[in-house]
Amino acid sequence: MLRLITLTSFLFLSSFAYSQVAVRGGLNYSNVSVDGDDVDFGAESKIGYHLGLQGDFVLAGLRLRPALLYHVKGGKGESSGATGNTNLHYLEVPVNLALKVGGNALGVIVEAGPYFGYLLNTSSGFIDNLDERLNKSDWGVNFGAAIELQGLGVGVNYSNSLSNIAKDQQISGAFKTTNGNLTLFGYLKF
Repeated sequence: MLRLITLTSFLFLSSFAYSQVAVRGGLNYSNVSVDGDDVDFGAESKIGYHLGLQGDFVLAGLRLRPALLYHVKGGKGESSGATGNTNLHYLEVPVNLALKVGGNALGVIVEAGPYFGYLLNTSSGFIDNLDERLNKSDWGVNFGAAIELQGLGVGVNYSNSLSNIAKDQQISGAFKTTNGNLTLFGYLKF
């Protein structure tokens, strides 16, 4: 998975000469859903952030909007009577196809596509050895919309894991563990 992210990042960076690049950042409202025995986790979401670069180039009337983003995701939860926050630090590469309605001065953009993530680090207030319990790779789908005014944009995006981020039977007998993430973001093209 790290090789795929590295290759996609290289292709993304090499495409800068043929596209516009934006600095992007914003807030995350994320949770981790765990389905399993004696687990109540993901009932509450937590606030994090994301930062990175986003590309934007036109392909036959559509736009390809890949990005390279650092995300802090996670959730608040309870397990065996202990409660706390869990922070999951990801390097993510969403690759969205987008449609822009309107002109260059003002437009509305809708986008959707897959994302690929690599877990860099974790911290938790109640789960020991969390790094060893989670898979390094995460992938899923995301969709969103943005309003753009002369290279300055604001938007909202939702992503959801399709992969199981927990290693088999590592978190209290969980059989499916996924990330969910709602982002509010802004970007500036240069």
